Amino acid sequence: MDLSVFKNPSYHKHNIKVHSYDIDFNSRLNVFSLFNYFQEIAWEHAGILRFGYNDLSENNQFWVLSRIRVEIERLPRWTEEVTLMTYPRGIDGPFALRDYEVFDAEGNKIISGVSSWLIVNAKTRRPVRPTELDLTNAVNNRSALNVNASKIADVKQTPICIDEFTVKASDIDVNLHVNNTRYVEWAYNTFSLAYHKDNLLKAVEVNFLAEGKEGNSLKVERYHLSDCKDTVVIKRLDDQKELCKVYFEWQPVN
Repeated sequence: MDLSVFKNPSYHKHNIKVHSYDIDFNSRLNVFSLFNYFQEIAWEHAGILRFGYNDLSENNQFWVLSRIRVEIERLPRWTEEVTLMTYPRGIDGPFALRDYEVFDAEGNKIISGVSSWLIVNAKTRRPVRPTELDLTNAVNNRSALNVNASKIADVKQTPICIDEFTVKASDIDVNLHVNNTRYVEWAYNTFSLAYHKDNLLKAVEVNFLAEGKEGNSLKVERYHLSDCKDTVVIKRLDDQKELCKVYFEWQPVN
């Protein structure tokens, strides 16, 4: 694909070389590093469009990622150079939509993602409708997946894996809650190394439901839905409040 069709300022890109600290045991980009890439380019582009972190801070507000779905053709390998493209896609109710596409050096799309963001009042921690934003450069006809990230269904069965731990200072981001990539990493780690050797991640969908704070005791439960499909639920132990749900789809290694 000719990437010159993506014009500034509506579109924004990062040229990325996959480093050793971003890869897994197979020398492929790990999924939580991918989420870090998404987070960084989204914050940067929002700032360019004048509704970024500093702009919202002036009104005592901040962005939070609410939902995201990522579909993977393949994950790039160590030292591979790829192009990450992002663009806002307008408003859907309380959500501001943002898409992501990753292309290899030949212009082939290898990863697609769609996300839904909320604006939250820093004092009340309640959502604020994004209707006051200047969306002149925030509506595009392109869509990475032609769908929005969806609500992950509740699971009513016995978990096959349970883990418990406490949120540490290193898990907390600039908004003083657990960084979204931590949840993906915790969910990913409910699967064994042997499982990861035998299966490739093809899709991951995440719903961020409530804030996790330093000192929270958390429970991570994994539910096996069917062949190659699993949901992980992360809860606070004291009140059983669900903080996050992560849905995985896998493909066996041939």
